[in-house]
Amino acid sequence: MEIQEELRENDNISLLPSFVNLAFREKFQESINILEQLYNKNKRWIVTYSGGKDSTALVVLSLYMKTVHPDIDLNITYSDTMMEIPQMSVVAYSFLQAIEKRYPANVKIVYPDINDTYWVRMIGRGYPPPGPRFRWCTPKLKIKPSRKLHEDNGLFITGLRMGESQQRDIRLKSSCLNGGANECGSDVWVNQKGIDVAAPIIHWSAEDVWYFLMMPGRRAISETQLVVDLYGNTAMRFGCWMCTVVMKDKTMIALAKSGDEKVQKLLEFREWIQIEKLKPENRYIRKDGRRGRLSKNFREEILSRLLDLQKKTELNLISTDEIKIIKKLLKSNKYGEYF
Repeated sequence: MEIQEELRENDNISLLPSFVNLAFREKFQESINILEQLYNKNKRWIVTYSGGKDSTALVVLSLYMKTVHPDIDLNITYSDTMMEIPQMSVVAYSFLQAIEKRYPANVKIVYPDINDTYWVRMIGRGYPPPGPRFRWCTPKLKIKPSRKLHEDNGLFITGLRMGESQQRDIRLKSSCLNGGANECGSDVWVNQKGIDVAAPIIHWSAEDVWYFLMMPGRRAISETQLVVDLYGNTAMRFGCWMCTVVMKDKTMIALAKSGDEKVQKLLEFREWIQIEKLKPENRYIRKDGRRGRLSKNFREEILSRLLDLQKKTELNLISTDEIKIIKKLLKSNKYGEYF
């Protein structure tokens, strides 16, 4: 994951605007204007980094703003869900290590509370895998750890964009573009799980992001090449390997088809859970007839298969502390049909 030294020699983030071509300059300037307005509101910035292309573009922009306004207290926070696709996790950590070493930003990596991890909630407490109508993962695994670290002190800035998916566009329109979030104005804010976050690149298209990373972004900060290489300039989306919010994980499927045997095994495990969660015998049934938590027997089977998967892939999929808590919860009768 090393960046060639000749690329680093050409880095000059203060010259970022001069690297931008005319076709993209209007959108670029809009984002800079939003960031200027944010600077005038609060100089303590919490930039949320996910390891993906959009948040990488946001980090480049925020580092440029730091050269314009050195008094910005720039905090780049990565919420490690411990469920990321392995390739993405490697790139995210490499990128952050380079940023922390070379640029004036406070890089922080946060993790979900042990009682909020994906496996403790699903296997230990019986939460069904997240879906569009019950997306419990994002607030618990990503948002809560970052808010806890910063105690909501400062401006939270995110790389959310319109056009990523129809469902996300609907959420964004309802939370911000109609003025739903506090202070939605000439600068753009989105209400995300109870907190207003700024979204300076919300009007960028995927093509805009790719142009920015591959041309001006790469010339300003060579480490953006890590993310470009990860995606290979494709439409793939990298996230959690167990993501069940989408019906089919095209990224996992593509990686498996490329010959990655470990990802193939992860994909098979995910698809097994997707099928098994729908079976009546694997769910508690509520008094009103609706499906409730995952049954105890099913959760025990998930744990057994997960430990076997961890052994076969030699990947760190679940921690010893998580296993201890899960086994304790499975022995109790606390978690039945109700949430």
